[in-house]
Amino acid sequence: MVESQGAAREGSEAVPGGGLERKSQCTSHASSRAPPPRRSSSIVPFDAEESPGDLLQIRDLFVDGMKVNDAPEDYITKSLGSDLNDVGSLRETYLSGRGTFLMLVEDEEGEAAVVSSESSDESGANGNDSSNSGRKSIKGMVGLRDVSPTTGCGIDSNGTTEQKNLCELRRMSIHSSCRRSGYGAMLVEACISHAKQKGFDGIKLYTGAWMEAAIRFYVKMGFVDRCRLDYVNGDGSTVTIAHLEMTF
Repeated sequence: MVESQGAAREGSEAVPGGGLERKSQCTSHASSRAPPPRRSSSIVPFDAEESPGDLLQIRDLFVDGMKVNDAPEDYITKSLGSDLNDVGSLRETYLSGRGTFLMLVEDEEGEAAVVSSESSDESGANGNDSSNSGRKSIKGMVGLRDVSPTTGCGIDSNGTTEQKNLCELRRMSIHSSCRRSGYGAMLVEACISHAKQKGFDGIKLYTGAWMEAAIRFYVKMGFVDRCRLDYVNGDGSTVTIAHLEMTF
């Protein structure tokens, strides 16, 4: 249960003015004869109607983030078989209650915006109509699971019964080609905005205790480093995880 590892090497500063737009600094494979195409980044909610391509990219992005941060293979396999297994699993985990699953996408030339889950409709509000999205590439992602005892499941990913009105930040990952681009800060700020809008009292998360850069990043974003917990993997091995929390 090692969550939010993908942000370990993000280490980025908060985006001025709310962080709604950021020009990409990702590695380009374009020919040296011509400048790489300009790209804009947008944060959009996962849409089950466009799931096939998005889900494949989400799974690949998760594996990329986990391998960069030396996550155990059995953890990667287990995760791909749980909430990231299929569209139904992702929807049940994150889109029930007041949760959400956000993707940071890059498109060639276009306006960037943070779109809340309820604002993505057939009209393509805020310039995020999928029919005009161009070549969309998912470079970052994060899920907010409703673990409150009222509208949510009441149980977090560590198996702890939650008594407070919190959501849990999970599956935070930035593609290895886009680290230190500010994308991590953009996603966290979008999560904070969603959580406040939906009436949560705060956000909790777990990440590997060895992920010191990730922990520093979350603390910089306003989370409090609460404690360390021991988690037993499927093979009987034990890992130490960090529990962080932000209250509004």
